[in-house]
Amino acid sequence: MKVGIIGTGKLGSALGKIWAEKGHMIMFGSRDPQKAKNLASSIGSDASGGTYEEVAKFGDVIILAVPWSGAKESLKTAGDLDGKIIVDSTTTAAPHLGGPLKARTTSAAEKIAKWAVGAKIIKAVHTIGVESLNKLQFGSQQASLFICGDYFDAKSKVKQLGLDIGFDVIDVGPLTNARLIEPLGMLWIELAYKQGMGTDIAFKLLRRRKAK
Repeated sequence: MKVGIIGTGKLGSALGKIWAEKGHMIMFGSRDPQKAKNLASSIGSDASGGTYEEVAKFGDVIILAVPWSGAKESLKTAGDLDGKIIVDSTTTAAPHLGGPLKARTTSAAEKIAKWAVGAKIIKAVHTIGVESLNKLQFGSQQASLFICGDYFDAKSKVKQLGLDIGFDVIDVGPLTNARLIEPLGMLWIELAYKQGMGTDIAFKLLRRRKAK
């Protein structure tokens, strides 16, 4: 799969490296294309770098891995996104990132859907620390990846990318349910930093096996 990543920060870099190792073709995008090219060269021949617009044209799936404060401008810079699958991995918990959105009235993902007209928005990869992406096994359990969106084909591709990393992927329904799972990202930050639990934590949906 061709995966375009808008952003060269810790999350985008980590995801790109893992997916390249799994055989996917990766293209990083940055406001400084040379920075994206340098990152790509550190990963290998299955990775390249360029502008946001080049990433948008390249990717079967595009990961939005920039701070919430830069999300709208990044999407605008990317150009035509009609029909593209965009994974919104933003978190809006910190005041300097725009403050928390009210879960019952809207979500970051729904706002992004309005900014990227015609794109297929999937919410995912916002409830875990970058440090855990290479170690998703917690004892006998895999960390859960909660995803939501309005397009089955788009969710299928994102689900496969999640499985490739090692997540237990949970489809929680339509994009409006981002209002329910986005606060999990805020809770993760609260527990990891404010409550001092550290970043080596993850969420898990537990299922009770039905008796045979």
